[in-house]
Amino acid sequence: MSIALTLAALTLGEMLEHRVTVAHAGTEHAATYRARVALDTKTIGAHTPNRPSRQQCAWTAAVTVERALDAAPAAARPVATDRTLKGVHPGACQTARPAIEDNVARRSPAIRDRLVAAAENDRATLVAELAAMRPNG
Repeated sequence: MSIALTLAALTLGEMLEHRVTVAHAGTEHAATYRARVALDTKTIGAHTPNRPSRQQCAWTAAVTVERALDAAPAAARPVATDRTLKGVHPGACQTARPAIEDNVARRSPAIRDRLVAAAENDRATLVAELAAMRPNG
C-alpha cells in the first residue's frame, strides 16, 4: 500500500486528506479518505446587566472520516465517526467561535492520526468491497 498524505492547516472550511492505493485483481485502486469537522456550540450561563458575565461556550467538534474511491467519487461513505473533541471557552459562542476554531486547528495532528488509523482499519473492508464490485475477478 502506498500512502500520500496531504496536510494543510485545518480550519473548519478545509479537510484533511489521506490517499491510499490498493492492488486488487491486477489493478491499482486509489481511495481518498477525508476528515470532516463539524463544530457545534452552545452558550451556557447568565449575562445580567451590571454584573460580570458568567457565560461560557461549550463546544463539540465531531470528526467524521469518509472514504471515496477515485473510480466512484459519488459513492463516498463514512468509515469512522467516533472521534470527538470537546471544550469550554469563556464568553458567548458568537464571540468565541474564532478562538474555538483556532483550538480545533491546533489539534490537527490528532485528527490526522485518527484519519490515518481509520484508513488502516478500513483496508480489509476496502478490499472486500473491491472484490464485491468485481465478483469474477
